[in-house]
Amino acid sequence: MCLPEYQKPIDDLPVSDEEVDEVDNDEEQVDGDADAERSSSSNGSTSDSSIVSWISEHDYANDLFDGDVSMSDDSDDIDNMGDDTDGTSDDGDDDDDQNLVPNGCDDDDDSDSNDDDDDDEDEEEEEDDVVAAFLAASSTRNRNHPPNLNVGSNVLVSALSFHPCTNVIAFGLSNGDISMYTYNNERNEHLRTNDNVHLKKVMILEFDESGQSIYSACKENNVSVSDIETGKMKVYFEKAHKDGGFITSLCLLDENSFATGDEDGIVNVWDVRAHGCRFSLKKTDDSINSIIALDDKSRLACASSDGVLTVIDLATKKMILQSEPYKSVLTSCVTMKRKTKVVCGTGEGSLITFNAGDYAVYNDEFPCVDKGAVVNKLVPVTENIVLSALDNGKIRATNLFPNCHLGIVGHHQATSVDMLDISDNGRLIASSSCFSNIVKFWNIEFFEDFDIKKHLKTVNAKDFNLPSSNAVNATDFFSGLQ
Repeated sequence: MCLPEYQKPIDDLPVSDEEVDEVDNDEEQVDGDADAERSSSSNGSTSDSSIVSWISEHDYANDLFDGDVSMSDDSDDIDNMGDDTDGTSDDGDDDDDQNLVPNGCDDDDDSDSNDDDDDDEDEEEEEDDVVAAFLAASSTRNRNHPPNLNVGSNVLVSALSFHPCTNVIAFGLSNGDISMYTYNNERNEHLRTNDNVHLKKVMILEFDESGQSIYSACKENNVSVSDIETGKMKVYFEKAHKDGGFITSLCLLDENSFATGDEDGIVNVWDVRAHGCRFSLKKTDDSINSIIALDDKSRLACASSDGVLTVIDLATKKMILQSEPYKSVLTSCVTMKRKTKVVCGTGEGSLITFNAGDYAVYNDEFPCVDKGAVVNKLVPVTENIVLSALDNGKIRATNLFPNCHLGIVGHHQATSVDMLDISDNGRLIASSSCFSNIVKFWNIEFFEDFDIKKHLKTVNAKDFNLPSSNAVNATDFFSGLQ
């Protein structure tokens, strides 16, 4: 590079001291630029390494993940994030590398350029693998519940039940088998499969209180009682209900008796020791959707599709009373408030309550936020908080007495939540759909010390995503500005 030469001032022209200083400064600046240019030309090969070292000193890679990022633990979400990374090219980095080439260097060899491009592609693939591994590790490290469980590609989940004493969960499958898995926050492991328990789809599945036996009913209306340790069948009731109506509900009374209801409104009470039916009762023509035990298991409460709650006395084997019909289907019923209240879910999404001993008319009704959403299943969490599995894919938490919505516990996108159960310690729930082979787990441990008053003051509970949902709320965007 040729540098301009400055002419000396003519003697006959007056020159000030300031002008002389400016000329000197310009000469120093030009000399500095020349030195920098020569240094860049001679050391052009080290430019990239100096940039890399600078980035590493500032730890930019770690800074990208230092923020509190809420990530879903679903494998699908992680895959999507990995796909996004794969699909994002490093064109910006390539442009930066091109800008780092000194002016004095020319790309004379096209083959060298192609080799560099291949190296860049290899580096990009390695980086993508590292990012995918990082996301998977982060998801496992931060997860406070078991990962999603896939029961297999050729079967669907049709029923589920938590073991009452250990970290074991059982699934009734569409092929009639019963599969059991152990679970923890890191992984789920297959324990055993009881093959050919039923020849048709398992409709109902439930452990007894001791956890030593498991009860199941299939689409052919056969009921089985199996041993947990050996998998052998203890009792098998073939054609427990007449053809024409599937078994829709089951309630365990004690180790030797249980009750079942079907689509035709028939309730049967069974004796395991006698291998037979104690008595049968029909007081409605509509489906018995849910059965629970009342008054130390001396009575049964049956919720049916005609909107009626029917109470049956087990000692006299007769119906005691029926409630006034509700305007919609009664889909599920549970006891709450130390068994002083009976809560029923409805086909409109609302919850209605009865006082214990007074089942003629419901005394309270609490509407659902999601209008028209059917309550498929109710699961009590505490004496005041109940979870509703809805057919719009949401699991909602509701506080009763006083009545208020708490928020969304979890989501199933584009599918109905048909199955819901709670673990033995009350810290996990599992949910699934009848048309899915995936079971999702949600951590609800935060309900143990849940401050309802504080919660309602700070959020809009109707659309609020609770911590278990792994979903971000709009208010979270401003939380760091406080």
